[in-house]
Amino acid sequence: MTRLLLAALASMCAVTLGAQAPARFQSTAALVMVDVLVTDGRQPVTGLTLNDFELLDEGVPQKIEQLYVEQLPVNVIMVLDTSGSVDGERLTSLKRGASTIVKRLRRSDRAAVVAFSHRLDLRAALTGDRQALQTSITALTADGSTALRDAAFAGLALRVANATRTLLLVFSDGVDTASILDETRVLEIARRSDATIYGIAARDRPLLPANASRFQRSATRGMATDEEFLTKLARETGGRLLHADQDRDIERTFERVLEEFNSRYIIGFAPAATTQGWHRLEVRLKTRKATVLARRGYFAN
Repeated sequence: MTRLLLAALASMCAVTLGAQAPARFQSTAALVMVDVLVTDGRQPVTGLTLNDFELLDEGVPQKIEQLYVEQLPVNVIMVLDTSGSVDGERLTSLKRGASTIVKRLRRSDRAAVVAFSHRLDLRAALTGDRQALQTSITALTADGSTALRDAAFAGLALRVANATRTLLLVFSDGVDTASILDETRVLEIARRSDATIYGIAARDRPLLPANASRFQRSATRGMATDEEFLTKLARETGGRLLHADQDRDIERTFERVLEEFNSRYIIGFAPAATTQGWHRLEVRLKTRKATVLARRGYFAN
């Protein structure tokens, strides 16, 4: 089994950031591809065409060259919290949720499984072998503390450069107590990747008694911190944070993520400007009112 050691992770992050993490998006002859979700309430809006969209790069309208829906292969990288708090019924529900993703993969899709507690473990590298993926999920056990930021980076590091879309699905129910990477570094890597990140947070925290200690109350106040981190990851990459309010909701939430991801549009445009650095993006609908969710921008080389 391949181990993602924390020391190697720190070294990898330093190298990546030092090299300015080559952008997945290029403002050369290649099109910039932008993953877009359109919803009306909680329901994805389907059936839109190229002429329904307007895209602005640094405030300048761009000509949309291509529009795809579910035509490109998908790599699903599942980053799963297996710390001690997940043990029991929650772990069973988590396995069911991850298995649902595997069962719903199309022939051209692939998936990977990363388990994390205070350790990171690559349980299955990107593969189309459904049986190998299922075996890796069945073997999951729960123990230890939580290194969420390190795990999110490890998931991003598994992104491969080919003609696919990447869904990075991060499940967690705990507070990060073990990461060596800080939030800023991981968010920077996420911005430079073309992965779309969806977070799933399990929410059913026990209520504290009236005589709870200051330490217990402080820990409870901090429980929102990791949800904030997952929200930032999702926002930067055009994804979303979803909640499983009870353990029995976890499987359905995994299923919902894949269904929603497969209803997204992929817009391709050739940037009119060739300025290097960060480009702010905005995607709008011209023909109807709905909520449009897309990444905030891209880095041009």
